Amino acid sequence: MKDPRKTDLAGLSPADQPIPMRQQIAYAVSEIAVNPIYTITLTFLTFFYTDVLGLNAALVGAIILVSKVFDGISDLWAGNLIDHTHTKAGSARPWILRSAVLLAISYVILFTVPAGGNICKAIYIFVSYNFAMTIAYTITSCAINAMPVYMSNDSSSRASAYSIRMIVAGVVQMIFSMVCLNIVDAFGGGQRGWILMSTVFATISLIVLLIMYFGTREYVTEVEQPTEEKLPFRVAIFAVLKNKYWFLVFGVVMVIVFHQVATLTVGVYYAKYVLFDENLAGGLVTYHHLGAGVGMLAMPFILSNNISKKKIVIGSAWLMLAGAALALINSTGICLILSLALRGCGFGLTNSLYYGMLADSVDYGEYKTRIRAAAVTTSAGSVGLKLGSGLGTALLGFALWATGYDGLAVKQAATAVSCIRIIFIAVPFVLYIALLILMHFYDLDEMLPKIKEELAQRSQKEGTQQ
Repeated sequence: MKDPRKTDLAGLSPADQPIPMRQQIAYAVSEIAVNPIYTITLTFLTFFYTDVLGLNAALVGAIILVSKVFDGISDLWAGNLIDHTHTKAGSARPWILRSAVLLAISYVILFTVPAGGNICKAIYIFVSYNFAMTIAYTITSCAINAMPVYMSNDSSSRASAYSIRMIVAGVVQMIFSMVCLNIVDAFGGGQRGWILMSTVFATISLIVLLIMYFGTREYVTEVEQPTEEKLPFRVAIFAVLKNKYWFLVFGVVMVIVFHQVATLTVGVYYAKYVLFDENLAGGLVTYHHLGAGVGMLAMPFILSNNISKKKIVIGSAWLMLAGAALALINSTGICLILSLALRGCGFGLTNSLYYGMLADSVDYGEYKTRIRAAAVTTSAGSVGLKLGSGLGTALLGFALWATGYDGLAVKQAATAVSCIRIIFIAVPFVLYIALLILMHFYDLDEMLPKIKEELAQRSQKEGTQQ
């Protein structure tokens, strides 16, 4: 067997070589396993709780908000757990295998809410939601997010791996959003229909995670960390807190998730109470995701032209602003379709990049603090996703409750319908302005070559001293 510490004919160690395309694809298909449960919690779960189970929207929002606090903290714990894992299979990769069954169970228990009073239902929702998202999804997603950092030191191929994964994510999210309610109806509707639908995707999830595990390999762990001492969690956290680019990318992720809540979660309510057909929700999501697909498919070609990540995100923000402005002018017909497509295209571009930006922030963190906490640093992606979706869902729930929304009512109060309109049409405009402000302070792209050169010199010096 070839020693992973030896270089190949090109003079590069396996850790410095680009990630092989077949492994990038095996990595990317992980979204088939994890994206449906993410889409469920982001787009459909609140609707299930309010309009199928009949729970108060504010109660649902409060449960999810409190759960997301635990959920966000658990990402840092999971990242630290991964950083402290050193096995023959790697650091992040073993947790893909270990969490596969837990994630499959999570799909189903979200919908098996027992009959009983609201307090009984609320307790079950809190426990099941936290098992699913705080434990199972957290471990799985943190491992997936960290994988490219452990697979290669090559920044371009890491960005490519993340980009391909986001393309798969967009396709999966679009298809799942389109067919989810139809599958539920095909299984007879009601709570039983949701349970059967989740069982199907739980099975798919288990199979796909096994494919990912056996189709990938970690090279950075093999070559560079065979005897690495355990990094204390407190030290890793303090190192991350000194990383300004961690915070900037965290802000980008929060904006992206608020965008999804305002567009996709609220889109279900917008379809039902403004367009008067809840099945049109799939259409709204489709227009958004078709635009996102264009952005994601364009990303490899954009990256091949060496356009900086900062310029790409700024361009995507202007695309989304154009879409938001169009919806402010006219939120019906072709204008609504074009608005969603433009917002989706900008979302697709940024969504394809932020994990690559996080991977770059790992290098900056090591450069600044001499501490490389890869999984804890990349956990910013999932922390932002979870806290953003939790806060966004909670604010939505409280807003609906405050305006008189009743999920079991045949007709909603005019104030509730106006609230849905405002969140769906006006709020995104503010979000995209915030994205432009964040990127004004992001200049890591220009610094990265110097940082990598310095890190290489440090590594060479340390190797010589040994």
